Amino acid sequence: MQPIYKYVRLLKRKTDITPEAFRAHWLEAGAQQDRRALATTPVRRIIKSVGTGEVAMGGAAPPFDAMLALYFDSLADARATCEGGRLAAHFGVDPDFIDTTAPAQEMIADEYRMGEKTDAEEILSGAGRLKIIRTVYRRHDLSHQQFRDYWLNNHSKLEDVVIAKSPVVRIVATFAVPDGLDGRTPPFDGMAELYFRTPSDIRSTFTSDIPAMMRKDEENFVQMDSPAIRFIANEYTAG
Repeated sequence: MQPIYKYVRLLKRKTDITPEAFRAHWLEAGAQQDRRALATTPVRRIIKSVGTGEVAMGGAAPPFDAMLALYFDSLADARATCEGGRLAAHFGVDPDFIDTTAPAQEMIADEYRMGEKTDAEEILSGAGRLKIIRTVYRRHDLSHQQFRDYWLNNHSKLEDVVIAKSPVVRIVATFAVPDGLDGRTPPFDGMAELYFRTPSDIRSTFTSDIPAMMRKDEENFVQMDSPAIRFIANEYTAG
């Protein structure tokens, strides 16, 4: 599997902004800015995900409302574009809509498409692709490389089972690049994104025996008592 390099940022709306107003601003107000960034920087693709407002089964209300992902041809391009505050010129935070007091959650990462159904491209071809985003932390006794290797070489086999036996359409795994953004420690070690056709598919998956099977294997590489972020979102390609 070949990685794709990206920058990831989680954002929280201000408490006095409704989810509907935030969604409209997040997706529409920056359209011209997005097109300019695609034309003038090494950014190759912009993905914006915004929470649906539904709480993921077994989870709590998420501490963030949206996620920005910028894709690059190389790790060097990602660093050159995002480090040293250079990204702010193209993707600044609007304090009228974004809670700038929330802790910064951003990092450079590499992404792997772990598996998908044969018709995934068709199912996920439109706007507002439905998914669950979940952050994870590596087990304390594992290095970042050990965490990554276990996921790619072992946990991936169970993800194949999930694709075959559940409504999950696609699974994407993301790994933080240690010290990848200005030498800072990433806010978390990995992220899983599970794509679905419908909200009912999410519910049927999480009331099956699939989650228990996955959690059992996660004990081998995930710090299970760490506070993970999990939220249901719609995904849009910007620009």
